[in-house]
Amino acid sequence: VCAPVLLQEVRSTAYGRIDLVSLILSFAGILLFTYSLKSAAAHGFTPTLMSIGIVGILAVGLFVRRQSRIDYPLLDLDLFRDPIFSIAILTGLLTLVVWSATGYLSGIYLQSVLGFDVFNAALLTLPGAIVLTATCVGTARIVERIGRKTALVATHLLIGVGVLLLLFTTTEVGIAAFIASTMIAGVGYGLSFSLVAEIAVSAVPAERAGAASSIAETSNELGNALGISLLGSLAALSFRLLGPGVAGTLNETLDQSDPEVIVRANEAFLTGLHVAVGAGGLLTLATGIIAWLWLPRKLPE
Repeated sequence: VCAPVLLQEVRSTAYGRIDLVSLILSFAGILLFTYSLKSAAAHGFTPTLMSIGIVGILAVGLFVRRQSRIDYPLLDLDLFRDPIFSIAILTGLLTLVVWSATGYLSGIYLQSVLGFDVFNAALLTLPGAIVLTATCVGTARIVERIGRKTALVATHLLIGVGVLLLLFTTTEVGIAAFIASTMIAGVGYGLSFSLVAEIAVSAVPAERAGAASSIAETSNELGNALGISLLGSLAALSFRLLGPGVAGTLNETLDQSDPEVIVRANEAFLTGLHVAVGAGGLLTLATGIIAWLWLPRKLPE
């Protein structure tokens, strides 16, 4: 009710219709690529899956090429020429990649490997959720004290360190490592959720704020999908390759199976979890280092 009165309105001078060809190319490209990747990780590469993946990559390539040639692109590639905007979008994307993958795989670990029921597994996530919420609320004060650049870099470092703590989980114990991981990474997630859109929008001219905001939101949604499809597929691939004797149990319930099969399946899954979180954690830390070196000392307000 108060927004029209309190907020300043800035209108873009350029208007255009939604490009349906771009919509189809982006949808088809992402769908085909992720389908081929997930299927190949679970069942192995086949000529059909490789063909589907190549078609998906070509569709994404055509989408990107089209965005630089049409007058009213769905994705304004010119915005990515600004390093501040690019790092902010990459932060949002990578944060959700790691968030979705570790959340999904950790939930399976707590229930299928450690044997917790759904309710108790959910209770174990509360400390991290509380820390995340508190950080979101206190982000403004944190930024006032340490600055926006330091806060953005800290996002990567905290998430990376927190996620890598999951490497200390085993098939028998892992509650302490899981809780510590969610609490440390929760601070990073809280900073990211509050900072990314603000930094991305402030890095572009006011009349392009809408495009910047939409890209930031899209990067979050895409990160959620890519986290499951990329890191989840990496975990599934590790399960299939490192546990050949139990690879067929990947989509089965093992409650009534032979105890030895259960042990081997748990070990294979844990290896896949470690590979996925290790890759996600190291990538996040590397991006934090790049952000520290690439970003100017003072970010625009």
